[in-house]
Amino acid sequence: MFGLLSMVLAAQPQTAETFSQLFNLYLAFGTAAAVIVISLLVFFVIRYRARDGHDPSKYPVPGWKVALITAMITLSVLVTAEYQTIASESNITIPNDTNAIHIKVLGFQWGWSFTYPNGKTTLNNLTVPAGAVIILNITSRDVFHSFGIPMLAEKMDAIPGKVNTMWFQAPLQTGVYRDAIRCYELCGAGHALMIANLTVVSQQSWQRWISS
Repeated sequence: MFGLLSMVLAAQPQTAETFSQLFNLYLAFGTAAAVIVISLLVFFVIRYRARDGHDPSKYPVPGWKVALITAMITLSVLVTAEYQTIASESNITIPNDTNAIHIKVLGFQWGWSFTYPNGKTTLNNLTVPAGAVIILNITSRDVFHSFGIPMLAEKMDAIPGKVNTMWFQAPLQTGVYRDAIRCYELCGAGHALMIANLTVVSQQSWQRWISS
């Protein structure tokens, strides 16, 4: 089980690592901001609490200083976070791989249709060769959908009249990954049943399957 999981994780494209790094960055900034805000809150509660013999005039509240420091911290966090986010876009580009397999994905209420380079079409089952770079051109026939493969940390919107592109590297472990593909956009009464399998086959089996 752990061997299979490691193979699946090893097949994740660089986008998964990028988003993980961005998540950790935002988590670190959020934690730091929480510590600062809570520390200031505790400080002001203790320093300016009402008590006998307390003269508030001796402890003026440094309102503008606190506001300035808060604004500077907030601006610094936002600039750093946005810079890292924009810089990460270079990892989301579609790879220029001549051996990549291009597959058309059509979402509809409530299922997925896959059309392969030779014109063959499958319903609710995406078949790919192990280890290959897969480029998906995704659209919708009716309403908004969202095509996602959670085990590969991949997701892309399926929008009527628009083709969105995403890519992933197929797992090295062959087999049928049941319900690996799901819709992540509420699209109607059958949304929860809009699932599909990801079938990974060997290169030899793929060649026989795609040419049959």
